[in-house]
Amino acid sequence: MVDNRKPSFVECDSYKPLLKEEQPSGTSVLRVTATDPDPQQIIEYSFMVTPGERARFRIDKSTGEITTTHIFDRDEPIREKEIYISVRATDNGRPRLDDVCTFKVKIVDIDDNPPVFDKVRYEETVTNDMKADLRIATISATDMDDGDNSIIKYELLENLPDSSYFKINENNGVLTLIKPVDRSPGQYYAIGVKACNVNLQYDPVHDAVVDVKIRVVESNKFPPYFTSLPSETIVLNETFKDYSMPIAQFVANSSITEKPEVIFELLQGRTEQTNSKHTFLLEQINNTATIKLGKTLDYETVTEYTLTVSVKNSNDLIAEAVLKIEVLDENDIIPVFPEITPGAVLENEPPGTLVMQIMAYDLDGTSANNVVSYRFEDDSQHLFRIDRTTGQITTLASLDREQSDSYQLKLVAEDNSPSALYRNGKPNSITKLLFIKVLDKNDNKPKFTRNQFVAEGVPEDENINTPVIEVTASDPDATSLLNYKIVTGNEGNAFKIDKNTGRISINNRLDYETIREYSLIVHADDGIYQDYATVRIKLKNVNDNPPRFTGHRNVTIKEETIPSGCILTVQAYDPDIDNREEPQHIEFFYVDEDDDTIEIDNNGCLRLKRALNCDPPQGFKSWQFIITATDEDGAGKKTPATVNIFLEDINDNAPRLSNAMPVVWGENRSPGLIVRLTAEDVDEAQNGPPFHFSIDPNAPYEIKERFQVQGDELYALVEFDREEQKEYRVP
Repeated sequence: MVDNRKPSFVECDSYKPLLKEEQPSGTSVLRVTATDPDPQQIIEYSFMVTPGERARFRIDKSTGEITTTHIFDRDEPIREKEIYISVRATDNGRPRLDDVCTFKVKIVDIDDNPPVFDKVRYEETVTNDMKADLRIATISATDMDDGDNSIIKYELLENLPDSSYFKINENNGVLTLIKPVDRSPGQYYAIGVKACNVNLQYDPVHDAVVDVKIRVVESNKFPPYFTSLPSETIVLNETFKDYSMPIAQFVANSSITEKPEVIFELLQGRTEQTNSKHTFLLEQINNTATIKLGKTLDYETVTEYTLTVSVKNSNDLIAEAVLKIEVLDENDIIPVFPEITPGAVLENEPPGTLVMQIMAYDLDGTSANNVVSYRFEDDSQHLFRIDRTTGQITTLASLDREQSDSYQLKLVAEDNSPSALYRNGKPNSITKLLFIKVLDKNDNKPKFTRNQFVAEGVPEDENINTPVIEVTASDPDATSLLNYKIVTGNEGNAFKIDKNTGRISINNRLDYETIREYSLIVHADDGIYQDYATVRIKLKNVNDNPPRFTGHRNVTIKEETIPSGCILTVQAYDPDIDNREEPQHIEFFYVDEDDDTIEIDNNGCLRLKRALNCDPPQGFKSWQFIITATDEDGAGKKTPATVNIFLEDINDNAPRLSNAMPVVWGENRSPGLIVRLTAEDVDEAQNGPPFHFSIDPNAPYEIKERFQVQGDELYALVEFDREEQKEYRVP
């Protein structure tokens, strides 16, 4: 990061936008652009406004595009001819700096107003013997538009039959008789006059129509006439406020000797320029009328008035005179400062460095009164200079922030002619206090508060995003923004650091059994200079691994025996304990507490509590038991395991005959072979066949004398009689 420098409106002086009146809201006006010499700066645009000022524009804070939020009307009564805008560009440095550009938006006239006749209707007279080609009256209309848009052309409405008696000058509205009068006194002619404004191609754009009634009077009856009236335009300063003083005087003669009385009237027009708001009043004494001021004047609203004074005699004949009143602009408006933000300049910059540009504006109507110049109230201060014309403030000396980090200046903005408000011979002026801040340069290295930071006992199963430790560095440069970063030592990307705060938190799962301590190298960077520190993070072992069994868990014993001592010693260890030679604090349990077949103690000694049988149907060749190993002396994590006990068979079962019973032998048969004997033994093969068959030595005599076993064959030694005995049981 280089020294924090302010943005600048490089093209501010060239901003002279034109905006047509009556354009809809959202119309584009101008796009302003500020540049910042510092890299990667984001500039935000905003308006600077005076308190209570109505918002008439919108600015896109990112692009600087200015659009309207208001429909402007250049014409009466609003008269929005020019608008001053002050735009501020603010960067995202630290601190945030800005520049201001003030420029004028000129509202351009469009032809959006129709002509307006000076009277609602015209009543004129002609004598019954009036000759052709004589002037009758002047029909007058005005257009509030400006320049070529206010040019008016006049014409008679041809659809009225009386129009053939008259003609009208298309440029000045002079109405002339072109035929002899052919009607009697008391009768009249009725015509219509159209006033229209035209575009550059002379095509009509807007028009208005007025009725004109021309009464025929006797030739010996004459209208009144003015004997005295102003011959020149009346000129008034806009600050003129003598409401009792006559501005103009009119004297008239009735043209009737026996009836000299006349009545004056100040006609009310349709526009403010023709006295629609009674800015001027008429007072009459006898045959004299005076014009006086009725309301305050304002050059910025109306620059010229056209008044029509009429006088009527007892024959109802009228004469008219036009009075022009010009309003002169005076210095009656005080310059205004828009909102001004503090200026800023880097320390140790050479004299002549630009600090800022200020702008005030004056809404007087002419350049004789609205040109603003600038100065400092304190002429003795020797650190800053302001250009009287442009308002640019520059340094006169190299500034030292350590000596003073800000200065307060009092600005004076004054216009260019003596004030019409104070009448003290001095121009209107306004003062404004301004702070200028001296910014720190980035000329110092950041420094960590410690060379080594240590975080003890971080549980290996701590949640991701949990803060571990916060490293801090300081920088003597007030505007330096420090960025923190882990440079080396972050194995497995285990940790992350907030670049703004230096807070280190967990980024990935930790494992004490894999890495017990991390040594991170972090740096603090102010954009130019860096400092480094070591961060040691020591993990705390937690019981996050269940016990693990080792060795075999199979044993073979003879069936139907209960060996003394351990038939098997089960072994397990806790992975959370580094040294297997140390006590592992493991307790063993037989899962089926209701079974009394086996038992196991905490040394892993497995004992048999009752004999096991491997012979069917109740016995099994192998017996399976589930045990568990639990660490932390039986209160921690557990691991199940299977113990298999295999039985070795013993000859503990006698064979038994497997022939189908009973064996049937017919009576009266000759002695001989009865059946071949078969047998089976539930013991295993080594304790089974071959079998030896014989008659039980303790068998009764009658059995021995009748039956004999030879090898595996049973023989009858005699003939049997069923009536004597039905069956024999041979043991």
